[in-house]
Amino acid sequence: MSIVKMKKMSLVAHKSERSKLMRIFLKSGCVELTETPLCELTNYPVDVAKRETLESKRLKVSFALTFLKETLKEEARLEKDPPKANFKKENRLVAVEEYETVAREEVEIFSEITGMEKINARLLDIKGEKSRVLAYKEQLHVYRDVEIPFSLIKDSESAFMVAGTVPETKVAFLQENLPELCEAVFYDGDKLRPVVICGHKEAKSETDSLLASSDFVRCPFTFDATAAQEEEDAERKIFQLDKEREETLKKVKQYIPLIGTLKVLYDYYTIEIDKCAITERSPHTKSAFLMEGWVPADKAEKVKAEVEDKSKRTEIEFRDPTDEEVPPTLTKNIGPVSTFEGITDMFGPPSYREQDPNLFVALFYFLFFGIMISDAGYGILMAIACFAAVKILKPVKNSGKMLLMFGFCGISTVIWGTLFGGWFGITLPEGSFLEKISWFNPLNEPLKMFMLALGMGVLQIGTGFALKGVALIKEGHPLQGIFNQFSWVIIFIGLCLISPKLMLFLGAINTSPEPAWFGVCATVGMYVALVGAAMLLIGGALGKKNPVKMVFGSLGNAYGAINVVSDLLSYSRLFGLGLTTGVIGYVINMLADIIVNTFFHGFWASWIIAVPILIIGHTFNIAINLLGAYVHNSRLQYIEFFGRFYDGSGHAFKPLGSVAKYTYPDN
Repeated sequence: MSIVKMKKMSLVAHKSERSKLMRIFLKSGCVELTETPLCELTNYPVDVAKRETLESKRLKVSFALTFLKETLKEEARLEKDPPKANFKKENRLVAVEEYETVAREEVEIFSEITGMEKINARLLDIKGEKSRVLAYKEQLHVYRDVEIPFSLIKDSESAFMVAGTVPETKVAFLQENLPELCEAVFYDGDKLRPVVICGHKEAKSETDSLLASSDFVRCPFTFDATAAQEEEDAERKIFQLDKEREETLKKVKQYIPLIGTLKVLYDYYTIEIDKCAITERSPHTKSAFLMEGWVPADKAEKVKAEVEDKSKRTEIEFRDPTDEEVPPTLTKNIGPVSTFEGITDMFGPPSYREQDPNLFVALFYFLFFGIMISDAGYGILMAIACFAAVKILKPVKNSGKMLLMFGFCGISTVIWGTLFGGWFGITLPEGSFLEKISWFNPLNEPLKMFMLALGMGVLQIGTGFALKGVALIKEGHPLQGIFNQFSWVIIFIGLCLISPKLMLFLGAINTSPEPAWFGVCATVGMYVALVGAAMLLIGGALGKKNPVKMVFGSLGNAYGAINVVSDLLSYSRLFGLGLTTGVIGYVINMLADIIVNTFFHGFWASWIIAVPILIIGHTFNIAINLLGAYVHNSRLQYIEFFGRFYDGSGHAFKPLGSVAKYTYPDN
């Protein structure tokens, strides 16, 4: 359990060595390059053309991947046996040579991307044309009941004829006020009613005024067909467009084998852009440049030897970081602990000079997860599924850490589930082996479960106070560490000594006669807790010369106990989630039992209904409680635990090549 020591790398080299050095650093996988301050006669080079060219190429590759993903997803909805394509990160290591090989084939690849752009352009045209036809069809639909072609709706020498729509609310008004020399035919409609009006020209002016006051909208169509006929033509056009779209989508299949290459090429450009950014932060002269970075101390000699061997016109040296410098953070933990590093990193990696909390996070996360799930059967399934997935998928680098973490959490669940007698929500027969090795059943003894949850809170929060106290002592503030932090540790020790007597009093445990040591522990615990409380009051007065400030400082520390109690009560979520799993599992089993024994009186066919209920119910129970345990367990680490001692203000070590999105560089 430690934060890896870093060395500051500084080098000066001839410009011709830049590409060679970048390649060495990329292959090493252990060099984070940083901005180097300008010195005399140097400047930061800016190659705008190169960066824009790389970004333009990466944008084209990004378009190709996005286009393939979206079109293949649409095609999957149309076909019974859709083509399979993987757009996730490649689960393999890609050598630097492979990146370079793919880059040399970029002309052929961009030719294929041009083909995709043409398909995409046609798909967009089809989509736009279909939208226009649909809008046109919607306009026609209003006049679907008009029986005559619109070209016949026109004026003659002595008569006029007009068609259009009026609101439903204006129809009665129009009918009542229509001139005698006019006739109107109204058709069915929703909010708008189509109408065709024919009359003598003498009544045209009066009719126009009446139509204007009736919110009349003139029909825009003049074609030689009825609306129904034109609507059928529009539907045929839509059908043809849909057919063409399906045929066009099928052409996308030919590009599926290119997806892996596109991923590699995308990351090649991403790494090259990162190199450009590094170059632009490195001071240059006409013929040389300076560069700085961070390298793990145990890799420094190897990097130096590689540079000196392959880059003859380079001078490189390493030194320890100064107090003003903030090196990146790289943690190194033993196997099981390292799988829990992601939990800490989501909050924030530790700063370089901060204590690595991952050992304690792993311990408490492991303990709490099992209590929250509390069913050994579920734990066995979790552990088998996660470890089997790692074995089958063989994730590269750190991509399988989350699966391993949940595998270890499955082991914790098996342990706690066995102690709680939780096996798929089944009530264990009295005297059975599993019942004998169980500690207690949380459903039967909820108060004991609640006290266990609070005990876990005391253990974790006490550890947080202790870690903060150790940190203060190391920083040169021993009195603050002892009186303000370790005082709480002593108080918690006292409470733990009192707890057997308290649990007996509350009925959480039943033992008769009462063991004599209960009373002794309670008495000793009371005095220990009082010593801790006295230390806490003294801690509040430390560093203050004014007696009034000393009193208020002590009272402030005492008032802070409210926050500690509040944080302890947060651990009741261990109690709640632990009971929830068992209750839901028990209800699912009871429902299956009612179906088999009550409804069907034990008839074997009833299991055809009961088994799916059991499978679906327990799968849901595992899923919902797995999510709850993950979220609430993380919250306990971040709020109640980290809030005591951990800052998490560091920045993670990011060596050259770590910016890759779709691949894992083999370094």
